[in-house]
Amino acid sequence: MILITGCAKLTPTKQPIKSNPKLPVVKEFKAYPDRNAIALFWSPVPTMSGYYIQRYDFKHKKWVQIATIKNPYKSIYVDTKLKPAHIYKYKIATFDKNGIPSLAKQTQSSTLPPLSPVIPLEAKPLTKGSVKIIFRPHTNERVYEYIIERFNDEKAKWEEIDTLTPRLNVEYIDKDLKDGKIYKYRIIAKSFDDIKSLPSKTIVVSTYPKPPVILNVTATTNLPKKIVVKFSPVKNAIYYKIYISSTPNGYFKFYKTTKSNTFVDYINKDGFIRYYKVTAVSAHKTESLLSETPAVMGETLPKPATPIVSTNRYSNTIEFIFTSPDNRAEKYLIIKKEKISLFKSIEKKFITKSNNFKDTINPKHSYEYKIYEVDKYGLISKKPAIVEVSK
Repeated sequence: MILITGCAKLTPTKQPIKSNPKLPVVKEFKAYPDRNAIALFWSPVPTMSGYYIQRYDFKHKKWVQIATIKNPYKSIYVDTKLKPAHIYKYKIATFDKNGIPSLAKQTQSSTLPPLSPVIPLEAKPLTKGSVKIIFRPHTNERVYEYIIERFNDEKAKWEEIDTLTPRLNVEYIDKDLKDGKIYKYRIIAKSFDDIKSLPSKTIVVSTYPKPPVILNVTATTNLPKKIVVKFSPVKNAIYYKIYISSTPNGYFKFYKTTKSNTFVDYINKDGFIRYYKVTAVSAHKTESLLSETPAVMGETLPKPATPIVSTNRYSNTIEFIFTSPDNRAEKYLIIKKEKISLFKSIEKKFITKSNNFKDTINPKHSYEYKIYEVDKYGLISKKPAIVEVSK
């Protein structure tokens, strides 16, 4: 048996104007379908020079020659690259040594339907930005590949994103997806002879969502050498990420993590300002949106203000009266410098919790007093009040 195949090219060729009804004809002409091909079988007519085979073009409503077989002993022709589940009509005629055809014999067949669709079994999110799909291996052993398609919402169309081989490889993991978004997939099986199945049912799966944005963040401004950041806990968060910046609208860089909803930032500076943002992280490593998280300002306690000092001088006594501008003074530090001669001076320190201080002086000497405010944390005002007492 000799097999002849041909593709579905609808290119007309010139035919004899008339058939000769006296020429021998093909008596048996049958069609046997596959999904993308139809095999034509006929009883050979060895006394003729060959055969013309035509296929009907339904679109243009005419017969088109698809093959000229010049060996009269051949009896099979396979028409390939056809569409599944379509009806095809054929004619076959013998021709003599001058190319004159006989009367044609006609047959009809329908290609087989496409491969059955793949059956999805499971679809679930895995970790941050990834999902997993499992489906049943196709029952047709001619299948060697699966085409994975994902629906593009912006373009409103299905797009091929990957392929899997061989037939038993039925697990697909999609990565680098957006958090908290619904994705749609479908799977198409493909056989060794390029037959595609119908698409599977649409598989809908959502990635794990981001935790909610933390809005109620507070930061202290009245503690020495540290800033305490507090916020309400987020359900299902396994830890929190602290971001910092020197400006409220600047770049916030990652700083530290904490499992508590209270974070203590130890800073060995007075009056130091820092801005904070806090995000929540879930067990699936998804993180609340930093860009939508409001910034909060924190500040270490600044140094106390310079005290306001008034004096009353007597013959050998001077009285100081202190006033705290920021009401933070717990006590006052007085540094007394007594100038005895041109090159000699004596320095003494006094601490008082009272806002009134008296000191005995020598009318023949000059004095300089530096008065500092000291708060309850032991912070000392950056600049002192200076009182000079002349001879």
